[in-house]
Amino acid sequence: MSARQTTLLKSRETRFIRWFAVAVLIVVAACSREVRSDPSEEPATERRLSLAGAAEDEMAPDGYSAFLYSERDADVFTLMPDDEESGSGVPISAIHVEVGDRVATGQLLATLRDDIPQLEVESIRPEVEESRLKLERLRELNERGFASDAEYEEGLYSNQRAEASLKWAELYLSRTQVTAPFSGVVSRRYVRQGQVVDETEPLFRVTSMSPLRARLLVPEDDIGRFTEGEPVTISDAAGRSGTALVIIVAPTVDAGSGTREVVVEMRDVGEFRPGASVIVETGTGF
Repeated sequence: MSARQTTLLKSRETRFIRWFAVAVLIVVAACSREVRSDPSEEPATERRLSLAGAAEDEMAPDGYSAFLYSERDADVFTLMPDDEESGSGVPISAIHVEVGDRVATGQLLATLRDDIPQLEVESIRPEVEESRLKLERLRELNERGFASDAEYEEGLYSNQRAEASLKWAELYLSRTQVTAPFSGVVSRRYVRQGQVVDETEPLFRVTSMSPLRARLLVPEDDIGRFTEGEPVTISDAAGRSGTALVIIVAPTVDAGSGTREVVVEMRDVGEFRPGASVIVETGTGF
């Protein structure tokens, strides 16, 4: 075989290998697309992220989708510190409400063990009264010249210390009464009677059912549809609808999404509840 024929043969072999490699890559890519096209085989985290992105404030065919929330929605904690003797916490003596109960601001939700704080208050009250009477006697004696200013000042400071101790004991006693921070509904109860709790544990969750708000992320091109004080329509999948007012139009644009935050508030909530998925529409049409 001549050198020219050998060269041609090697050239054909090289081209064949290259075409074969290209064909293999095409087949692998096609298989990869086919496998990933099945959503059941996507990683669970990736599916959750895609669902979350689709659900959060995206533009629906007839408006903007959002979730209603209550501005006054908070866990209730005790302010009682750990028991100084045991170093653990304070047991719950009584629970006065259940999930679903409506409560008013300051209403009693639970009572913690209060015997020790009560005894502390009762033991300090006589000291306060004694120091007060002593101060009165020193004032009279000082005015008549039978007690020095230093003696009177010492009596005054002693009385102030006793009164401060009483106020602290009364504050400690008041913290055994767990009360509602605002009017609403008891939406969660985390504890049971007899359970030992401290200031790090939530006891209840109180949620105000009205007013309700919805937060939208509106593209800058559509922000003109929303004006503070103007009404919008809120509807849900069950066909219920209501009116809300635009209360906030953010003055700045989020650089990452190119959107501005809009908050609407519904005061006449009807059957709408916090957490409900709704559609927000303006009167200008979409």
